[in-house]
Amino acid sequence: MESLLRSDSLFDIYKSLFDYNPDACYALNAEGQFQLFNEVAEETTGYMEKEVIQLPFTALIDEKFLPETMALFQRVLRGSREQFDTIIKAKDGSGIELSITAAPIYIDGEVKGIVGTAKDVTERNNLELLLNGQNKVLEMIAQGEPLSAVLDRIITIVETISEGALGSILLTNEEGTHLNAGTTRNLPNEYVRMIDNMPIGPDAASCGTAAYLNCRVISADIDSDPRWALYKEVPLKHGLRACWSSPVRDSQRKVLGVFAIYYTSSRTPTTTDMQIIEKATHLTSLAIQHYRAEEQIKFMAFHDALTGLPNKQLFNERLTEAISRCKATAEETVVLLYMDLDRFKLINDTLGHNVGDALLNQVARRMEACIRKTDTASRQGGDEFAILLEGASKKEATIVADRVLNALARPFEVGGHEIFITPSIGICLYPPDGSCPEELIRKADLAMYQAKKEGKNNFQFYDESLNSRIYDRLQIENELRKAIDSEQFSLRYQPIVDLVSGQLVGAEALTRWDHPELGSIPPDQFIPIAEETGLILPLGERILRMACKELKKWQFADTERFTLAVNLSIRQFYQPNLLKIIQGILRETETDPTRLTIEITESMTMNVKKASSILYQLKSMGINISMDDFGTGYSSLNCLKEFPIDHLKIDQTFIREISGTNGNKNIAATIISMAHTLGMKVIAEGVETEEQLHFLKQHNSDEAQGYLFSKPLAAGEFHLLIDKGFVYS
Repeated sequence: MESLLRSDSLFDIYKSLFDYNPDACYALNAEGQFQLFNEVAEETTGYMEKEVIQLPFTALIDEKFLPETMALFQRVLRGSREQFDTIIKAKDGSGIELSITAAPIYIDGEVKGIVGTAKDVTERNNLELLLNGQNKVLEMIAQGEPLSAVLDRIITIVETISEGALGSILLTNEEGTHLNAGTTRNLPNEYVRMIDNMPIGPDAASCGTAAYLNCRVISADIDSDPRWALYKEVPLKHGLRACWSSPVRDSQRKVLGVFAIYYTSSRTPTTTDMQIIEKATHLTSLAIQHYRAEEQIKFMAFHDALTGLPNKQLFNERLTEAISRCKATAEETVVLLYMDLDRFKLINDTLGHNVGDALLNQVARRMEACIRKTDTASRQGGDEFAILLEGASKKEATIVADRVLNALARPFEVGGHEIFITPSIGICLYPPDGSCPEELIRKADLAMYQAKKEGKNNFQFYDESLNSRIYDRLQIENELRKAIDSEQFSLRYQPIVDLVSGQLVGAEALTRWDHPELGSIPPDQFIPIAEETGLILPLGERILRMACKELKKWQFADTERFTLAVNLSIRQFYQPNLLKIIQGILRETETDPTRLTIEITESMTMNVKKASSILYQLKSMGINISMDDFGTGYSSLNCLKEFPIDHLKIDQTFIREISGTNGNKNIAATIISMAHTLGMKVIAEGVETEEQLHFLKQHNSDEAQGYLFSKPLAAGEFHLLIDKGFVYS
């Protein structure tokens, strides 16, 4: 081997090393002309050896790097060894980054040329630039810079790495139907205007199609690509010839936007290009997801999670700002409407919270449709809503309130149920009713309670007298808490008469509150407060116990048909331990359950399955069931078939107006007929005249109660009535 190395074939050995080197190898003469060019050099540059022999190396060097590279060439000719990076132009015109080694060729002690290697480091450098760019983008995100600035940076990175590239990022709209310009930096303005609001579809150029198909779309030649048929005129006019579009997706593969690269010549992506696209698309996805998550967090902080309406905090901020603007102009007013849904708890208790939540959502949408875009509708919590009208008059407030009442009057379809809900609305104005948000909200709330007191499903404006009324209400609430454990409550008994025999067949127990200082407090004042505060549960239990104790005294032979009716509230009816409480009271008072009638209202039966279960359990105990106030709620006679009801009570509204319109007569007659068809007895409430009694007898109503027969009586008075063998004739 040693002799071989010293032989004339040594050149062949070095030539083999030159030709089969994994890097590009070259040799130059002293004038800088190529003398040797190995196969890897051909592959790297795209030039064959015969094309570059005698060609000066300067013909391949990028102009920007030519002065520096020439200086290094001169140093090597002076005997130096050099290693440096430069960029050359390949035969196809693309730029290639090379890491060059260059060493002098000595012959007889003189430098006669240069030999060296060249390694393609384009991919390495691009990945390094991408990594540095990625770190910068992540830093920008962490520092909270605007999304537009982050997207601009991503495009800058891509345009720097990929020579001749023009980048864009389009974002999907909320509906997912169109793409809007996120960043387009160096694209022609006319083209930007064209792609802003680009439809998403199968033939919507590269970007719209990529979003539609949720996959990469490569248009190597815009002019001949059929997907560009409707859109190619503008890009071709500005010299855009190729477009590579890649969908930007979130972790669930939902399309957030489209990343695209354009070129002024027709071309397909290389492996390196694909890596750049993938990295840039991933970075874009991270940025968009981060900023959308931030937006969602901010939205959630100031909006109601269920309805999406502004929450109490945002509403108060807007109210404060509106007051400030109003102060500045001294001409406009600010209107506040505060709204509560009547009997909403009933819906939650009977149909469940899922139905209640869905209903609140529908209410919110209808509210929004009643106001201007400049107004604010807010959910304050629970079933309470508020509306802010800036620069509105009292008349305009009335119009909006009427609009809301009418919008909510239409039935709601929720979970297979047809639901009716009404609002009570309180209204106040700045500056006449208050000077700060807290005061305005408090006074609108007072007006709303007044609307409830006025019968619900109406609106009331605040006036000063409401302050004394609310004080009275608070006083009643406080005294009610004390009264439940004292002897202040008593019962009155209104007789129920058989309309055929005129005999006394039962009574309804009615609660009375005799306060030692406030005097007699009517039920319509304290029962609603008891319902709202939950005090109806201990109060209702006390009333049932009192009624059963009295009923026990009346259990003798002459009154074997006699029953005593006790009303249950919605809260009592759906309390989990209702049956246990009733069983305990019956056992404690030794009362015959067949003498007890439980009265419910039809509004309690919205949840047919749940109500039916409770009623059948009560019936299994021997208790009679009566439906009170029939005709005023939302039940249908068809639903009544599901319940074990013994008596149907016609509401006094229809009885009172029997002497009036035929409509009420027909309703009363129909209820009597249908109830009999279902095997129920009918009790007419509020009978006060002989004319009413005659009508009821004529249509075969079974029983009746009202002042025509007797006012509600204290226990002693009622007992005397029984002893006398009361018969109405």
